[in-house]
Amino acid sequence: MELPPFADEAALFDWAAKRLYAAVLSDACDAMGYRDRALAADIRPLDESQVLVGRAKTVVWAPLSHVPSNPYEKEIAAVDSLRPGEVFVMAVNRSPAIVPWGELLSTATRARGGRGAVLDGLVRDSSRIRAMGLPVFCTGRRPYDSCGRGIVVDYDVPIVIDGLAIHPGDLVFGDADGVVVVPRAVETPVLARAWSKVAGENLTRQALEAGQLLDEVYRRYGIL
Repeated sequence: MELPPFADEAALFDWAAKRLYAAVLSDACDAMGYRDRALAADIRPLDESQVLVGRAKTVVWAPLSHVPSNPYEKEIAAVDSLRPGEVFVMAVNRSPAIVPWGELLSTATRARGGRGAVLDGLVRDSSRIRAMGLPVFCTGRRPYDSCGRGIVVDYDVPIVIDGLAIHPGDLVFGDADGVVVVPRAVETPVLARAWSKVAGENLTRQALEAGQLLDEVYRRYGIL
C-alpha cells in the first residue's frame, strides 16, 4: 500500500503518530530483514499515552569524576543546534549516576520544534516534563545533576544503544510498547509495509470480532 502524500516532514510524523504503532513498525522492519530495531524493554515512556515520532539527533555522554571548567559546553551546543522535527537520542550507557535530561532541556527542545527525547539513562523533573506534554523515553528517574558526573563528548554522530546502530536522521518511533528506530535508507518502504499491515490487521480484527475462527482468518489474511 502506497503512502499518502505529505506536505512536509511534520505532516508525515503526525500521520505516523496517529495511524501506526511501534509493534507494526517492528514487524515491517523484520519483514525487510532489519531485525532487532527495537530498543530494550527497560526504555519506557514517562507518559504511555504519548507517541513520539521524529528524526534522530544523536548525543554521546561519558562519565566524569570531577567538575570541568565548562561542564555544559557541548551539551548546550547540541541543544542549540536542534532542528524542528528532531528527537534527542542520548547514549548514556545506562549510567546510574549521569542524569542528562530534565525540565529545562525539555523546555528548550519544545521551543525549538523538537519532538522529544530517548535515552538509555535517567531523567529528573519528570512530573514537570509530563505536564508540558513532551514525549520522553528513559530507563528511570533520579534527582541528580549531571554536572561532575557526566559530560557530552559528541553529537550528530552514529551511536549504538542496546546493540542497535542509530544514525543522525533515522526515524524514531516510540509508544507504550517501546521505541523502534528505522534506518532512513529504508524508511519509505518500511512505512508503506507497516501501513499495509495496519489495513490487514483491521480486516483480521473485524473477522475475529464477528466470531470467525482464527485458523480461517489467518489463512485468509495471513496476519497474526
